[in-house]
Amino acid sequence: MKQTSPHTTALIERLNAPVTLREKITGSRDYKAILSGIADSNEPAAIIDVLPFVLAGKPDVAAAAVDAVHKLLRSVSVTDLTWLDSALRQRSPYSTTSFYRWRQLSPSQLDLLDRFGHRSVQLLGLASFHQNGYVREAAIERLSLIGTGAELPFLILRLNDWVSNVRDAAYKAIHSRVKPEYCRKLIENLALLKRVEQAGRIDHKEIIEAINELLQGDKCHALLLESLRSADRFIRRACFRLALDSTISDSQQLLKLALDNDDTVIRRWGAQQVSAVFDEVTFGHFLDRMRQDRFTPVRREALRIAVKRNSPHLVEELHTALLDPNKSMREEALYHLRRIAPMDVAAFYRQHLHRAEEPTLYAVISGLGETGSVEDDRLILPYASHPASKIRRAAIKALAELRPEAHLDIFMSALTDEVPNVSRQSLKALSRKTSSVSAALVWELFSSTPRVHVKRHALSLIGKLAKWESIAYLVRALCETDQTVVMLSRFAIRRWSIRFNRSFSTPSAEQVARLRDALERCGRLLDEQTQAELWFSIKDY
Repeated sequence: MKQTSPHTTALIERLNAPVTLREKITGSRDYKAILSGIADSNEPAAIIDVLPFVLAGKPDVAAAAVDAVHKLLRSVSVTDLTWLDSALRQRSPYSTTSFYRWRQLSPSQLDLLDRFGHRSVQLLGLASFHQNGYVREAAIERLSLIGTGAELPFLILRLNDWVSNVRDAAYKAIHSRVKPEYCRKLIENLALLKRVEQAGRIDHKEIIEAINELLQGDKCHALLLESLRSADRFIRRACFRLALDSTISDSQQLLKLALDNDDTVIRRWGAQQVSAVFDEVTFGHFLDRMRQDRFTPVRREALRIAVKRNSPHLVEELHTALLDPNKSMREEALYHLRRIAPMDVAAFYRQHLHRAEEPTLYAVISGLGETGSVEDDRLILPYASHPASKIRRAAIKALAELRPEAHLDIFMSALTDEVPNVSRQSLKALSRKTSSVSAALVWELFSSTPRVHVKRHALSLIGKLAKWESIAYLVRALCETDQTVVMLSRFAIRRWSIRFNRSFSTPSAEQVARLRDALERCGRLLDEQTQAELWFSIKDY
């Protein structure tokens, strides 16, 4: 949960400041206005400081505090509620006079919270976060008498209380609510139930299973299906999982909803269920849908189903998977082909390269780079200047896999590409052959380009070069105007200094002169210690 903003913090400080003599006489401190201002901030972290004022002696101040708590709690998520539970117990009772009054609350004083009608549920819920176990137990007992569902999240949190009496009271209250009337509220609190289950203080298997059984039963089934479209991602996923495991769901309709869902996790779950639920005749159209899915795990699941069931067109499907844009799909297809129908995969890619269209060209070039021989670089070379950046990137990567030393000029040119991904791929290719890269040439590219991403990649490449080749250019990069480049330069220089003693190579006279010139030009932009270290490194040369 975010901490309060400076404006809200100022209001809280004003709320808790000692009352001056003038304020006592004139009554000039407007608590209601201050509490209203805090409520309007919509910052739930302020609840901790507002809550004690519900115990105020003045009814109008107490009512304003209750309004503020009610308003702030409306935006509290499950995570925020667990944070609030911990924060209220950890807050020092001596932090403010008003909070000391809250910490002194006794079970018999809960009537002070029980007088605000329907809003008392939230106040009693916050009392269940009290440090005093007797107060928590009394709050749970009062919450158990409420049947609106608003009490449920507070009861769930106390399932993990460290006091057994409080845990038992919460368990009894929740167990009595495992009934159809509470289906909607239980679904709304699935994330909190999961969080409590994972906390691990005690085993909640029995109550969790009872809740799941209720939600999967026919009396809650309609609500469970309705929640498959929930805006809350966790609820949506949890309900799909419960529905998929339910014996009364319409499996075909449910899997159709799952495979059409925007959530990739739900689509993957649906894909994993297809082969388990349907027979050969029924699931054909589901497999077609899965093969076209944008999410790789779903496509991969379709391929695995085809392999598992020994589809009549299995080899054809594996050939199609070799043309998948995702490397893991191509590798999976290759694995199965080696076992089922061994073939010359590189020849397969060469054959497709001449007639590949835009959708498969990326996969063909990538596949040839993964399986081809050094002679295949001539087939890929023309695509290094392709209009589509994705194809250029695939060609650079393939050339680096097949024959990197023969295409350093291509990589160097691609380093200046207008598309950052292509430039980054060139950086990776050049980083494998740093011993053959000219630092002066890279610096020339760095100095002449207006593109920041090219400067970053060129500087990164310089940092990977030989010890005395790189340092002078790294120092000169400090004079750049772009702060990102300067920051990267500082980092690289610091790393160079830390690694200085890892090698004992001797700089040439030219390298020493270059570093000296760089320090005189831009060394002032370094801290004194780093400057001293760099000057010391060339002192004897």
